[in-house]
Amino acid sequence: MRNPWNDVPLEIYESHMSLSDVAQLQALNDIMREQVKAACPGAESAAVVGVAGGNGLEHCLERFKLVYGIDVNPDYLKICAQRFGPAVGKKLRLMEIDLSRHEAVLPKVDMIIADLLIEYVGTDIFCEKAVTAQAQYVSCVIQGSDNGQSFVSESPYQAAFQSIGKLHQDVDEAELTKLMAQWGYNLVYREISDMPNGKRLIRLDYKSGADR
Repeated sequence: MRNPWNDVPLEIYESHMSLSDVAQLQALNDIMREQVKAACPGAESAAVVGVAGGNGLEHCLERFKLVYGIDVNPDYLKICAQRFGPAVGKKLRLMEIDLSRHEAVLPKVDMIIADLLIEYVGTDIFCEKAVTAQAQYVSCVIQGSDNGQSFVSESPYQAAFQSIGKLHQDVDEAELTKLMAQWGYNLVYREISDMPNGKRLIRLDYKSGADR
């Protein structure tokens, strides 16, 4: 079955996220810069899951020796490769992976960054897949679900996102933290970013309780 994200052009996605009333593209770039700073000392590798066109990826490339950019949409990855050409094949490895598939496996890394991804793969699946990577640190951003707003902000591009509606599910912050704890990851940081349209981006960082 074709993943609906393959039907959303990157130009439309980034144009929507860049609108002044949405303002999530720059906000997520700023958040990723801080996520990278939070990486455990000695961390050398990271996976950005749901990398799209590579927004914020420059921060990872400055910090880590090896970075995986992972997305379900091959066209996104092609554009990402064009934007970060000199790094591809050296320290940036782009991988087409659909995390909703049973056989999908994340590469082993020291850190996982997953921003606005869990809503589209599900909490259970994300936790299971993240654990296989044996990361020391997992940092994610979810959208606050208690303000009564649609998961896709109103914009001239809103119609292009109708197909992904069947994938989206609100993320219960408490349930996510509970499941991560069951897998040995403790919540170590939480931050809320308020968006111009009243939405909230919630950053949650988890650290493995096991020494590796």
